[in-house]
Amino acid sequence: MSASVLTRAAAKTVARRPVSFVTQIRSMGRAFEHAPYERIPVTAKPAAPDYVKEVTFVLGKIVTYVPAFGLLLGWPALAKWAVDGHV
Repeated sequence: MSASVLTRAAAKTVARRPVSFVTQIRSMGRAFEHAPYERIPVTAKPAAPDYVKEVTFVLGKIVTYVPAFGLLLGWPALAKWAVDGHV
């Protein structure tokens, strides 16, 4: 390597600013954000409500969770009914 390349490489490492602990914590916190925090422009209009989508979402959860929790909490009663005291 030539002397100029080595000098430039050394200058880059010296010129680089050390990253502080606070900067690292701030960047780590920003990594957890689902979207960059910024103000919504005044010209942006709010989205219209989609009630069908909301009802479909809630009904899907009800169809999933009610039987699951019923089975989870009701298995002793189902077991008693299934064996009918013949254990």
